[in-house]
This record gives sequence, C-alpha cells and structure tokens, in this order.
Amino acid sequence: MIKNIYGNFKDFDLAFIDTETTGRGFEHEIIEIAVVRASAFNLTVLDEWEIKIKPKKIEIAEEEALKINHYNPVDWENAVEQCEAMKTFLEKTENTILVAHNLVFDWSYIHKALNECGLEPTFWFKGLDTISLAWLKLRNDPAIKSLSFKELTNYFGVKQEKPHSAMDDARAAYKIFTKLAELK
Repeated sequence: MIKNIYGNFKDFDLAFIDTETTGRGFEHEIIEIAVVRASAFNLTVLDEWEIKIKPKKIEIAEEEALKINHYNPVDWENAVEQCEAMKTFLEKTENTILVAHNLVFDWSYIHKALNECGLEPTFWFKGLDTISLAWLKLRNDPAIKSLSFKELTNYFGVKQEKPHSAMDDARAAYKIFTKLAELK
C-alpha cells in the first residue's frame, strides 16, 4: 500500500495506463488493462504489463466497443478474474502517478473495479492527462485541430501496431507524453 498519499510526489514513478472496456456506460467493465511504468526523472521505461480480464456481463456489452477493442472469446480464453487482475495492477502501479489519455475514463473504471474487489489504490491520488498537457503545449499550434488520441499520435508521428489494445495505447500515451515533455 502507498505509505503516504500526501508524501513527496517526487518519489513516485509514472504509470502510463490504458483500459479497454465493454462499453461507455458505468454498467460496463474493464476487459483489458495495461501499464507502462517509467521513471519520472528521465522517462526510462522500467516495466510493462498487460492482462485480459474475464468479462462478467458480456451479454450487455456494446457491440461497437467489442469491435473497437478487438474482443473475441478465443483471445480471452486465458483471461483472469477481475480481482486477480486488479491486485496485480496495484502491485504494478504502487507509488506511481497515473498518466493516460483521457485519464478520467480509465480512472473511473479502475476505481469501480477496485471498489468491487474491496481494494485500495496504491498509486498517488492525483494523475496526469495527455489531453490537458497537449492543450497547454499545443493550443496555439495551427496544425492541431483536436486533442484526440489519433490527432496527437499523427502529430507526433507515433505509430501504433494495434490501436485500441490496452498495451499499444499505453505505449502510445507514453510516447505522446515524452514528446509533450520535450516541448518548450
């Protein structure tokens, strides 16, 4: 567990995260989650982890969401139960600051899953969002038309092998963040 969530934020690594879900409503659930852990000081990748989670309510999943995030029963045959996945997620994100593109989306599903499992966060209670950082750094750039993930990956030349898979999106968020961090 995190020793002091109000402690020195400089002691935390960054955890670039992404979730894939069965839909956009709060009745939906995480089916895939990934973490790219990096040093907050030099942005060196320290660890990568991803896992598929067995859906409990696949019958209410949004067909479009499953299509977008590449869900198929065969690839999820060895998926783990939600609570097992969330325990490992907490180990992987212990003493980190979460970073994501549209962090609120991922954050809400993560906290919902943690609550369902009776688990407490081990990561810092604040997070960083690449949308906010992009707005700050790129708001006056005429080449930027929106702050969508696709727009930012294109702008920075970040190539994705499998968009809307948790690991590929977590890696892309990491790359976008490093590019934004380089801008003056």
